[in-house]
Amino acid sequence: MRKSIFTTIITTFITIQGFGQIQCDIKNHFEDFISIQKSTYNKNDYLIKRVVETKRKSCFSDLINSNTMFIHYLLTNFSSNINYQNLLQLTDSISLKNAYLVDLKNDSLFNSTMTELASKTIDMKIPKDSVSMDKLLNVAVKYFSIMRLTDEGHYVGKVCVGLNDIKKTESVRKPFIEAFSFASIFKHYQSDEFSMYDEFVKSIKELYKVNLGIDKEERLLRAQGAMFLLMRNNENLKKVLKTEYEKQKEYLPFILSDK
Repeated sequence: MRKSIFTTIITTFITIQGFGQIQCDIKNHFEDFISIQKSTYNKNDYLIKRVVETKRKSCFSDLINSNTMFIHYLLTNFSSNINYQNLLQLTDSISLKNAYLVDLKNDSLFNSTMTELASKTIDMKIPKDSVSMDKLLNVAVKYFSIMRLTDEGHYVGKVCVGLNDIKKTESVRKPFIEAFSFASIFKHYQSDEFSMYDEFVKSIKELYKVNLGIDKEERLLRAQGAMFLLMRNNENLKKVLKTEYEKQKEYLPFILSDK
C-alpha cells in the first residue's frame, strides 16, 4: 500500500513538473546578446546597437548564435527609437546600457517579434509559416537599391540594412522573411562562392543598355523597377537563398516550399 502511494506521489510530481516547465522567455535575456554604445563621427554623437554571440548556454543561445545578422536586422527594423535622443544624453556606458535595455523590454513591437520567433523555432507552440521561393525573391530583390543618379548620369547602387525599398513597396511587413533575405545577401555579398556584389554590378551594367528616360527622376524610378526584375531572375540569388535556408532552417520560423 505504501509503495503504491509513493509511486502515485512520484508520478504526480513528474506530471506537475512536466506541465510546469517555463517556456523560453527570450525577452528577459536581451542583455545576453544585445549591446549598445555611443560613438562620435564628425563631431556628431550616435548610437551603435549590436547583436553578439552569447556565451551563456540557454534555450535561445543556439538560435542567436546561428545567425546574429538575422537578429540584428530585427533589432534595427522592428524596434522603436522613440528614446534615441534621451539615450544620447547619457555619458556613462553602464547607464546607457541599462536604460536601453529597459526601453527594449518595454518595446511591444520588438517583444512580439522575438516572442513569435521563439514560439515558432524553440517552443514550437506556433506552426512555422510556409513561404514560396517567389515570395522570398519578392522581398530579397528589394535590397538591391539604385539610390541615385550622379550628375554624369551614372547609377549609384547600395545594399543596406536600413536604406532599402521595403517600406516603399510592401504594405504588409514580413519581419522574418526580410531578416533572412538580408542576412543571406549580406553574408554572400563578397563571398567567393556567390559574390552578390558582382551580380549587382553586372545588373547595373545591364541598365545602361536601355534608355530609361530623359527626366532624371523618371529614369531613376524605371531603373529601380528594372533592377528588381533583373535580380528576380538572377540564379545566384536563388542559390544563395536556398543554400542559407538549408543551413539555417532549424532556427527559421518558416518552411521554404516548392510552390
